[in-house]
Amino acid sequence: MNHPYSTETQAVVAAEFDTTRSPGTNWIIVAQVKSNRVVYFTDDPEYQPAMDGDWYFVSQYLGELPAAMTLRNCWSWRFNGGVFKDVREPEAKPLLQRMLDSNRSALLALLRDKVSQARNRFAATCALGNDVRHLKHAEAQRYLNETGASSSEGDTGQFPMLSAVATARGIALQEAASLIEHRHQNTLRMLEQTEQVREHYVQAIHRAQTQEDMFRLRRELLDTVLPDLSARFKFPAAPFEPGDWSKPLSEVHKIHETARLRAQLRGIINAKRAALHDGYLGGDLIARRRLEQAQALLKNDSCCSEQDCALVESHARQMGMLPIDAAKQLVQANHDAEATLISTELLKDAMLGRIDAIANLRDIRTIGEVLEALAAGKEPAIA
Repeated sequence: MNHPYSTETQAVVAAEFDTTRSPGTNWIIVAQVKSNRVVYFTDDPEYQPAMDGDWYFVSQYLGELPAAMTLRNCWSWRFNGGVFKDVREPEAKPLLQRMLDSNRSALLALLRDKVSQARNRFAATCALGNDVRHLKHAEAQRYLNETGASSSEGDTGQFPMLSAVATARGIALQEAASLIEHRHQNTLRMLEQTEQVREHYVQAIHRAQTQEDMFRLRRELLDTVLPDLSARFKFPAAPFEPGDWSKPLSEVHKIHETARLRAQLRGIINAKRAALHDGYLGGDLIARRRLEQAQALLKNDSCCSEQDCALVESHARQMGMLPIDAAKQLVQANHDAEATLISTELLKDAMLGRIDAIANLRDIRTIGEVLEALAAGKEPAIA
C-alpha cells in the first residue's frame, strides 16, 4: 500500500506528473483533513493509502481535473470534495505596469476628492436631507403653479415645508418657493457639469498607458479642474431678493400668507400663556376653586373651616408656608395671570389686524420681523 510520502508514491509522482488525463476518469484525491490541501491524486484503481493515518482525507472525484494542477504543484490546490481551488500566488506584474496601476488609482482618488469638494456645499447636512429637499421642491412647484392660476385658491394647510422655510427666514411663501426653485436649478447645473468632468477624466485615466499620459492628466486635475472647481463652475450664491416689494399680492398669495402668519402668531401667544397652565386635566377648575378658597380665607381673616380651605391648606403644606401666606400668594398669582392674559389678548388683536391688512411683500416682511422679535421675548413697537 502506497503512502503519500512513501518511496513508492514519490516514484509515482516522478512518473505521472505529466500523464495525459482523459475526461470522465474516476480520480482518487488525498487531501489534508484540516486544510483541504491536496497532497496526492491518482486514477489508479488499485491505489490505497495507509489505513493507520489520521491527518489525511481520501475521496473520489469523477470528472476532469484542473489542467494547471500537477503532482508537483498540487500542494497549492485545495479540494472540498467537489471543487478545486488554486491558491498559488499570482505572477507579479511587470514593474512598469505596477507603477501605472498605482498612478491610475492615485489619479482616480484625486478626481473623486475634487468632484466631492465641488458637490459638498450643495449636499444635505442631515440624515434624510435629500428626501426633505424633494418634499420642499415638490411643495414649491405646487405652490407656484397654484398661485399662478388666478382661479385657484389652494389649501393653506398643504405647504408645511414651504411655510417652515418662509417663517425661519422671515420671507413670504412666494419668496420661499422661488428661493427653493432657484437653489434646485443651481444644484442640477452643478451636478450636470461635475458629472461631465468626472466621466471624461475617469475614461481618460483608464485609457492612459504611459507615464507621459499620467503626468498630463495629473497637471490637468491640479491646475485646470481645480482648485475647488469654483473657477470652472461658477454659481451665484447671493441671497434671493424679490423684484418689487410694493407689488400687490394676488388673492391666493394673500390667503396663504395670512394663514401662515396667523399660525405663527398663535404659536407665540400660546408660548407666552403656557406657564399659566399646569398641564393636568381639570386644572383650570381646581385653580378657580383654590382661588375662591384663598379669597374667602383672606376675607374672613383666617376664620375658615377645614373643608372650605382644603385646597389652600394643601398648597400651603406643599410650599412650606402658613395658609394665610399661601392664600396671599394665590391671589397675587391670579392677578399676574390676568395681566398676562389681557396683555397677550391685546397683542393678538393688534397683530391679527395687521396680518389681515397685508397688501404686499413689504408688509409681510415687516410683520415677520415683529413676530420674530416677539418669539425672542422682545417687545417691539406695534402700530
